[in-house]
Amino acid sequence: MEVYPFHHRNLLFNIFTDFDLSFKEVRGVLDYLLEAKAFPPEKEEDPSLGGMIYDIRLGQVQYTVDVLGYEVVIYQRTEV
Repeated sequence: MEVYPFHHRNLLFNIFTDFDLSFKEVRGVLDYLLEAKAFPPEKEEDPSLGGMIYDIRLGQVQYTVDVLGYEVVIYQRTEV
């Protein structure tokens, strides 16, 4: 699994994935997660909190992602 640093909305994320995702896909996933308040407040991260799994449907694609702090692991990408 590769890690990709990704800057979006003045925040830096680490994206872990085996998929070849477009910038549009990554921004869509991050926008969804930001709307869902999946990330800790800026500059604040409590490592004692466990990760959260999200099923995200964007258009005709479903993603299964795990979020821990500002690290996002994209486990599945399924066309529906």
